[in-house]
Amino acid sequence: MTTAITVILKFSDGTYGYMQNSDVTAGFSGEEILSSNAGGNLNQVNGISAGVAFTDKVVTHAASKVCTQNADSATYMWAYFLGTDGAIICPIQGGGGTMQQLPALKKPVTLKTGMQVQAAWQSAGDSATLVASVTVYCADGTSDVFGVTAVDGTNTELKNKSGIGIGDALAGKTASCYFGVYPSTIGINENGGGVSTLWVEATDGTIKALIPPGDGGYRQQDHAVMYIEGAPFMLKTNDRLLVNSDT
Repeated sequence: MTTAITVILKFSDGTYGYMQNSDVTAGFSGEEILSSNAGGNLNQVNGISAGVAFTDKVVTHAASKVCTQNADSATYMWAYFLGTDGAIICPIQGGGGTMQQLPALKKPVTLKTGMQVQAAWQSAGDSATLVASVTVYCADGTSDVFGVTAVDGTNTELKNKSGIGIGDALAGKTASCYFGVYPSTIGINENGGGVSTLWVEATDGTIKALIPPGDGGYRQQDHAVMYIEGAPFMLKTNDRLLVNSDT
């Protein structure tokens, strides 16, 4: 069975872009999602990076949908616009194959040659060793995504794709909104011996944020993952973002 990720883009001029990768490997690494004409059904260019296909278009809304053939287990992990410098420009909210929303971006994104849309997924399951992920949008407009394969009953640190923890990656910044994903079919801490949220702690153990994770669209099938709003926190060097599952 193959898993496709589709990304829908709405531009400020009222037009739209359709992106799709029909066979994405599961995991935190993710893959690029290219423009698609949906087998000739849509009147647009096919198989081209977003920055080339839609140069100078301004994206105001976007959504990422994940769907596996003959199954309902595929879940959203993360999606974002990637800049030419390798930095995340802005996250894209998403969900499962029946998601019906098209959320506004946290900031408009003007597409330029070399920019990409990237996304990642994994299968839901009754497991304590799935990938936990957290997407963070900061008050200054910067973003990052962190993830790790959870270890049953063990505090395990989430890091970004460069292997850097949240405190070192975003030191001095304020996380203004964020969301976590852990697609356990019956919850991240079903047996009660772990922690029912993801969390950020300071070097002295102070809890700076508790982040209840959604399931990436497994049971929340009509909804995109939602940001936690109105609970900002400042990040400092050596702060850690952790998961401890028990399911």
